Amino acid sequence: MVIKKSSSLLGRLLLLVLPPILLLCLLSGAGTYYLALKYANIAFDRTLADSARDLTLQITFDNGVASLNLAPAAFKMFLTDEYDKIYFKVSRQGNLLAGEPAIPSPDVAGESTGKPGNSAIMHSGIIKGKRIRVATLYFLASGNLSGQPVLVQVAETLNKRKILAREIATALALPQFLMISLTVLIVLLGIGRGLSPLQRLCQEIAIRSHRDLSPVELSGTPDEVHPLIHAINELMQRLGGALEAQQRFIADAAHQLKTPLSGLKTQTDLALRQTDPQALRRALGQISASTDRIVHLVKQMLALAEVEPGTNKKPNMKPLNLDQLTKDTTIEWVPHALRKKIDLGYEGPDRTIIIEGDSFSLKMLIDNLLDNAICYSPTGSRITTKVETTDGSITLSVEDNGPGIPGQERTAVFQRFYRILGNYAEGSGLGLSIVAEIAAAHKATVELDEPTGHTGTIVKVKFPLVQ
Repeated sequence: MVIKKSSSLLGRLLLLVLPPILLLCLLSGAGTYYLALKYANIAFDRTLADSARDLTLQITFDNGVASLNLAPAAFKMFLTDEYDKIYFKVSRQGNLLAGEPAIPSPDVAGESTGKPGNSAIMHSGIIKGKRIRVATLYFLASGNLSGQPVLVQVAETLNKRKILAREIATALALPQFLMISLTVLIVLLGIGRGLSPLQRLCQEIAIRSHRDLSPVELSGTPDEVHPLIHAINELMQRLGGALEAQQRFIADAAHQLKTPLSGLKTQTDLALRQTDPQALRRALGQISASTDRIVHLVKQMLALAEVEPGTNKKPNMKPLNLDQLTKDTTIEWVPHALRKKIDLGYEGPDRTIIIEGDSFSLKMLIDNLLDNAICYSPTGSRITTKVETTDGSITLSVEDNGPGIPGQERTAVFQRFYRILGNYAEGSGLGLSIVAEIAAAHKATVELDEPTGHTGTIVKVKFPLVQ
């Protein structure tokens, strides 16, 4: 049979508390039996010693010769016991006067060295294969002219001692059982009362609306539950951020796609009314260009949704070669630059530049920087990407010959869908927003600067050095 481990907190607490209680009860029962047996031995040892002293009263001396004068009826009464077998022995100088010769003498003294007195020596032994308890007394009567004591021993088996100990232990077992039951009941009530704040917390969260992400109150809850509540509140905060990002993305998508899709619908309707093949071809070209812009906008929005805060996706950070990544990405954009007759080049360092980063996200960052530079730079201009180590940081920069960004708008351009007025270049207004989000995820900063000697913009992304 397989015992399934309890998943209930109450069950686990009981499994932790009840076994020690039961173990203590078992130890208490064993201790009770031990003490009962101990004091039963003391009581019966005293009775056995009294029997040995009573037996000395029946010893007489005639001309120095000791004898035991005990009537047969008295012998029978003396040796009769309901539970145990009684033995006695009377001897002097190794000569048995009466009784059972097999009773062992005490280890502390023999007949030759025993000291007379009224105090009996209590010891254990074995007779006829059974354990016995023996009271040994060295008796020296007034008529004993030789001065040699008489050894008097009374022994009995241990049955009534054990019976008495069991009866005492059994009599105490019922109070102990009641005490165990009461203890278990108190433990159950205490644990139940201690877990009631958790139950109230569970009920409070259960009745909440799925839209209610407000923090859970700490008041009225034990200190041990505070870490759990803090974790729940942090989860609520993260969920709130994720839902807010999702709602913002949906609202932005609806707003930004409404205008181009309406234009695409208008162009399609115009194309359907054309009968001239040349005019139809021009209309289809406009539809194709509009579709390309919509596809680009959708890609940019999906890219932003991937990297903005509040999403559960975390960048896969690991050491990577930034200069090689920048060089390879720049080469991919050369055909796009050639279509506008733009000179696109790359300037790299003399050594390998390693940073901690996510290669997929960083390639997206470089793609957006080059897309912006090519989009806003006039035909025949020049764009340069560069990776260098400066001022204790690693800098990735893209320099173009575009119209530039006015100083008062260099903060606003990082907002989503922000477009500088008077600029008619095709763009979604999301490129620098994506760059800023990816840079923040890599603990990097983004700066805008002006090139020396010509118009344009330099976008610098500064990464921390890898120790």
